Amino acid sequence: MLYYVRLVAVSLYFVLFSFMALIYSCIRPFHPNNTHTCLKFLFPTYWMMNLKVIQVNDPQIDYPVVYIVNHQDLLDVFYFAKIWPKNCSGVGKQELAWIPVFGAAFWLAGNIFVNRGNKDKARAVVDQMAEKITTLNRSIFIMPEGTRSQGKGLLPFKKGAFLAAIKAGVPIAPLCVSSTKNVTMNDWIPKPALVEFLDPIPTKDLKPEDAERLALECHELMKAKIEELDNRLAAEF
Repeated sequence: MLYYVRLVAVSLYFVLFSFMALIYSCIRPFHPNNTHTCLKFLFPTYWMMNLKVIQVNDPQIDYPVVYIVNHQDLLDVFYFAKIWPKNCSGVGKQELAWIPVFGAAFWLAGNIFVNRGNKDKARAVVDQMAEKITTLNRSIFIMPEGTRSQGKGLLPFKKGAFLAAIKAGVPIAPLCVSSTKNVTMNDWIPKPALVEFLDPIPTKDLKPEDAERLALECHELMKAKIEELDNRLAAEF
């Protein structure tokens, strides 16, 4: 019963959130901090959904990077809301564009849609990300797995984020969220999730053919860190 009450409350609030984000983004369309600010509108959902997000560190990154983060389930956006950097655009699948109100808000906030089913369009998005980084001096936030892992652990990374970073000549900044497969809206006591930024990885002097190696390197670093965060949760909470 508690689950369904929370689900209805969050669903209704998400509709309200979409309208608030759309109105805010219409006032200053494509502003670099639109997403950072609009995601704060989701904070009231934390108590509705029984979520607790603990940010382990603050990287204090004041230059453009490509943030990469693990993608677990539909709850991810609520965890990202807590730590979304300033001057940063997100990348989402093309299907988001067709969600009423939310799709328009996502676009006006300055984020990028990607069609993963079309390789030519996917390459164009890589160029678009690199251009946004270099011409607008803006960071990019992307989930390189390309799909939700649904409790299966960290899935293999696609190369797009790494190609964009190499083309733009900016570092990769990994961000890890502890496993959330046991988080449920049925409990009264929230189960925390830990989020931690890793040190940026430089891409200077790398070439496009180095993207696959860079992706594997980042995958191993993030996999180890997520396991470390899970062990910390088990020991401390």
